[in-house]
Amino acid sequence: MPKPIFPVNFADQAPKARIVQYNKKRYSIRLEPVFWRALEMVANDHDLKVGKFIGKLETIYQGHNFSSFLRVFCMISAERHLAAAETDTNKDTLLSIINASPSPAALMAQDMTIISSNSAFYNWIGEDKYALEGSSINKLFQLRTRGLLQDNLKELLTAQIPHIDARIIRMIPGKVITAQARIVRASLPNQKKQHLVIWIASAPRITPPKPS
Repeated sequence: MPKPIFPVNFADQAPKARIVQYNKKRYSIRLEPVFWRALEMVANDHDLKVGKFIGKLETIYQGHNFSSFLRVFCMISAERHLAAAETDTNKDTLLSIINASPSPAALMAQDMTIISSNSAFYNWIGEDKYALEGSSINKLFQLRTRGLLQDNLKELLTAQIPHIDARIIRMIPGKVITAQARIVRASLPNQKKQHLVIWIASAPRITPPKPS
């Protein structure tokens, strides 16, 4: 039997414009109240006022619709918190294990979208943490596996194989970074939803790009 849809009073969710200020810059932003509340909660998690938090997000934003970026950021943050709640067992969450790992690691949705990563991962990638969350892993680097990656993922998510070993290649101006990685399925008993975790399993090798 399908679950009933929780009633929502959409009349109370009309977009509201707010002006926030950070570092002598003023931002006029128009968002629905639910997104303002989400931003305030995430900012509070980082011990920041919402104006300063939005200012920090603005420094990593690249695009033409900052309000849309903030909405997506709120949804990614909600997904990350949901993943933490779903994988919570005896207060040792999957995210806490990833964050404590000295090796670069990231929690991903089944479509390879990054939900969260540890400091070793975003330091290794050379990107800001908030710039990574919501990005597809395939946009950060190439993943080379035996056989097709999508076929391997299907077998991994259906427990036909225990893990996927991959060679990752990240090309940035002036150098090519390669390393070995392992992708594993992350799930707990009695839970239908599954996530993926990618671990960087070897020290990166840095070489200059081949001349064209």
